Amino acid sequence: MSRLLFTLALAVVAWVISLITGGGRRQVAKIPEGMGILCQPPGKRYVLYALGVVVAAVVAFFSVLYILDGAPEKARPMWALCIAAAILTMVVTTLGGNMMARECVYFNGEELQIHRAFRKTQVYRWSDIRRISGSFDRILHLYLFDGTKILSVDVGMLNYDVFFLVLKKACPGAVADYCWEQTQERPETHALGYGGEYFLLAGMGILILAVYLAMLAQLGGKKLIEMLLEREPSQWFAVWFAPVCGLVSIIGLFICAATSIRYSQEKLVLRYPLRKKREVYWREIERGEVVPVKGQVRVWKTLRLYTQGRVYKLNLARLRRGRDGFMTELYQMAERYEIPCVKMKA
Repeated sequence: MSRLLFTLALAVVAWVISLITGGGRRQVAKIPEGMGILCQPPGKRYVLYALGVVVAAVVAFFSVLYILDGAPEKARPMWALCIAAAILTMVVTTLGGNMMARECVYFNGEELQIHRAFRKTQVYRWSDIRRISGSFDRILHLYLFDGTKILSVDVGMLNYDVFFLVLKKACPGAVADYCWEQTQERPETHALGYGGEYFLLAGMGILILAVYLAMLAQLGGKKLIEMLLEREPSQWFAVWFAPVCGLVSIIGLFICAATSIRYSQEKLVLRYPLRKKREVYWREIERGEVVPVKGQVRVWKTLRLYTQGRVYKLNLARLRRGRDGFMTELYQMAERYEIPCVKMKA
């Protein structure tokens, strides 16, 4: 029996490794000659893969503790449920990552091919695109003449810069109409903040805590005290995972909501949790340094602004909302106030 389980575990691990490492190679091999590719960066897929691996590793760790405790029979159903959940999570995250790898856009100066998982390939000519909405520094939506949305692309996608240049050249009318609308509706003050994925993760953690508290409410006070004081290592994870996850999510949500960087053509207003609000005028900045993400040109990682006696550091890798618009404003203000802006190596 033990040999069978060991062989099955090796087969599952080999299958997962094959799916993880083969997705990127298959995607590159399918690029048509003379066309570029627009897709999600591999890092997002690897985060999804890592989520399944981390869940499996945590369950494996507590499974060892469970076995060392003598495998108590009363905890056996919960242990089996955790094992099943870990296997299911690994399978779902692995398949999800490979589905993400399949969703891409091949394009050149004449047409674009949209590939989606479990759907037929859609081919459009650039002349079919009649309207653009969204924001160049966040996400763009492309529409046909009849208003059908065919594609949404965001600034974090691989080769977004090249795709944008081709779009600008191939659809000058649609881009010009979009730019005119944005100029008319553009507010005087803009904001830079955390991306929506951080709020989503925090919401998921709070939801886990809410479900946990609802379950405890049905157990009663006596049972709750017994569970919280449980000292068997095999049950530590089941008792404390949801409260710790919820607490971390609440703190993270507070940090994301309290962090705000607003800017105009006059100054920057920096707000951080538990810190005093800072106002930095563009004319006070003596020097700026930007560090891009390795392997990408327009995706920034860190920005340092030097004033007299103080350095302001902005983590642009996390402050994704409005990042490109902020960098455009930064370069315009650097030119106006003659601020040296140095691009550092990643």
